[in-house]
Amino acid sequence: MTFGERLRGLREERGISLAELARATSYSKSYLSRVETGRRPGNAALAAACARALGVDPDRLGPPDAPGTGVAAPGNTVAAGAAAPPPPAVPVQLPPAPGVFAGREAALAELDGALSSARPRWGEGGPRVWVIDGMGGIGKTALAVRWAHRARDRFPDGVLFSDLAGHGSAGAPREPGEVLDGFLRALGTDTGLIPPGVADRSALLRTLLAGRRVLLVLDNAAAPAQVRPLLPGAPGCVVLVTSRTRMAGLVVRDGARRVTLDPLPEEQAVELLRRTLGPERVDADPAAARELVRRCGRLPLALLVAAERALSRPGLTLTRVNEELRSDRTRLHVLAAAADGDSALRVVFSWSYRALAPEPARAFRLLALHPGAALTAESAAALLGTTAGNAGELLDVLADVHLLELEAPERFRFHSLLQVYGRELAEGQDPPRDRAAALDRLYDWYRQGADAAGRLLEPGARPAGAAPLPGVRPPVFAGVPDAVAWCEAHLADLLSVIRYAALAGRPPAAWQLPFALWSFFHRRHHRAEWLNAARIAVAAAADSPDPRALTVSLVLLGTAQVHAGRPVEAEIHLRRGLERCAADRGDPESECAARNHLAELMLRQGRAAEALELLEPALPLGRTIGHRWAERVTLTNLGDASLRLGRLADAERLLLEALSLRPTGTDHRTEGLALLHLGTVHRALGRLPRAVGCLRRALELHRAAGDRWAQGRTLEQLGHAFAALERPADALPLWQEALDLMTETGDPRAATLTAQLAGVRGGRELPPPGAPGLRRWRGSAPGRG
Repeated sequence: MTFGERLRGLREERGISLAELARATSYSKSYLSRVETGRRPGNAALAAACARALGVDPDRLGPPDAPGTGVAAPGNTVAAGAAAPPPPAVPVQLPPAPGVFAGREAALAELDGALSSARPRWGEGGPRVWVIDGMGGIGKTALAVRWAHRARDRFPDGVLFSDLAGHGSAGAPREPGEVLDGFLRALGTDTGLIPPGVADRSALLRTLLAGRRVLLVLDNAAAPAQVRPLLPGAPGCVVLVTSRTRMAGLVVRDGARRVTLDPLPEEQAVELLRRTLGPERVDADPAAARELVRRCGRLPLALLVAAERALSRPGLTLTRVNEELRSDRTRLHVLAAAADGDSALRVVFSWSYRALAPEPARAFRLLALHPGAALTAESAAALLGTTAGNAGELLDVLADVHLLELEAPERFRFHSLLQVYGRELAEGQDPPRDRAAALDRLYDWYRQGADAAGRLLEPGARPAGAAPLPGVRPPVFAGVPDAVAWCEAHLADLLSVIRYAALAGRPPAAWQLPFALWSFFHRRHHRAEWLNAARIAVAAAADSPDPRALTVSLVLLGTAQVHAGRPVEAEIHLRRGLERCAADRGDPESECAARNHLAELMLRQGRAAEALELLEPALPLGRTIGHRWAERVTLTNLGDASLRLGRLADAERLLLEALSLRPTGTDHRTEGLALLHLGTVHRALGRLPRAVGCLRRALELHRAAGDRWAQGRTLEQLGHAFAALERPADALPLWQEALDLMTETGDPRAATLTAQLAGVRGGRELPPPGAPGLRRWRGSAPGRG
């Protein structure tokens, strides 16, 4: 008995309806139904939630079925007391296989031919890029995912999957850099090691895939240029691309093989209906079934939507479904003879839409305005101006009739063509003011969430905009991890909203959202995304009536370029921002920020005297605006600059003052940097026990903040302190750990520390304490970074 069958049996035994179980477990009714019927796999979290709701021991439900299995085969049990081996640490990003699939034997056989046992490594001697192309709704994704599941065991190093959003959405296709970022993280790359540029990310992906056998499924590609940076160089890897274009460039230049899909042959289309509706219903009127197949243009997606219409009304015959089609001659003509897949599908989509009650029909139209594709109850509530509970119920209704797809529990996604159809309906039926208000609420919901996350990540940071609009319930976070998780989960949609706002001529959203996200971009090393968002912000801010828009956007772009390793561009934009502050004299917060970020750039370049001169006016600005966090950052940077110039008394005074300030919330990063610099001052002055105390506390704070760059610098200085105490056994492991972190984060100090460690291990003396040591490290004292 499968997991789903056991779940249904226990539920019915206790007299609990599927709707009641859905409310008790916080899973949607449609998702639970698919699990019970075997169309979706269960998981451990679902099993635990259902056991609690049903009041049974989890053993009664048993473990969820393994992917691709039904009833457990005899002889496959694990011996008592034996531990099952851990699963391999490889990415498996494939979405579930299609619940209903028919036909495509020739296409599957062509793909299977590449898996011949005569080829020990698929891709050697044959194409390593395959393109599945065809019209919208033809079933490209279903074929790709179906075959990928069949071939999964031939790729022991994993499967990577990404929807490139190439067609159907009003937003721009996904940037290759965003996709590469996700792939590199899935392959285990530390966030701090992901380079900002697309070319460098592409090279790193090829390096990681060299010698490995990985399948990459790139769904819904727009053009060859979007795909090329994602191609591995190793022959053991294979790329499967789906697109509504023929991708001729990939065929000509990259040796791709094309598999073009046509509409299903009639018998296979009828078989798809039989598997969806059940053989009894189709075989009862085979002539009506064949007529329905013809009217759907033999398109799989159109057939599935039509079948769902029939399934929703068990007494509805296929003859009656065909009669409903005949009632609209214009639409019948488009459906029967249109060469354009979009036109054919609009008619089929309208069947499900016309069956909706007024409230879910309005929800379908307004939800389709979302610039991205993913929807949660909270983001849907913002668009609709309702509560999250009501929005969740509406999402379930739309998912039940396949106007939305259930991507994961409580997370829904539009099919791109359905989203286009919904937008057309909204433009024809909803007044412009209603559509604009819905988008304004959505923009505001994302901004409020980004603002709240930013204030947790950087206490004292000012909000990007005003109070929430009426009808907007901002996200609430329990702490920093919760805020970071929200930003990561919504990152793709946040970027889509920023791009769409700029294209739609909505400057506030286009510059306020990037400004609100800057601390998240910085903390999580999303450098390419930060740069792209900041560039959009600057362009949009130029058209904004808000006088501070362009100033803060220039500072944002300059700061992004500092951390992306583009110092020349960074200085240009930061100085432009500073010039605007000097001219307006109306934005002390932006001026303080510009001075600090420009000073950080100078400190990185060894221009400590210039940094000090730039920072001195920033301190009264920080005090004027009343943000202790800004004042503390300025004091810490002033202390760093004084330390680099050898003004140890000034550095100590400034750093102690910085540490005496207590801004609202926790700020491990700035406090840790101040202690790092203060510990370095104590070491230079021969106060070695105090230096050790400061540096140990700084290390704790940097570890709590997850700042690996600062951890490396702190470990290096702590090693120096122990060396000066003539405790080389304590110093050497600290330096080795520091070297590992510096190498990982690309810190230029790694080369110096490598040479120093080699000298110590070669028998030369440790660096002496005092002034000679000061000269040794003064030129590279830790900066804010």
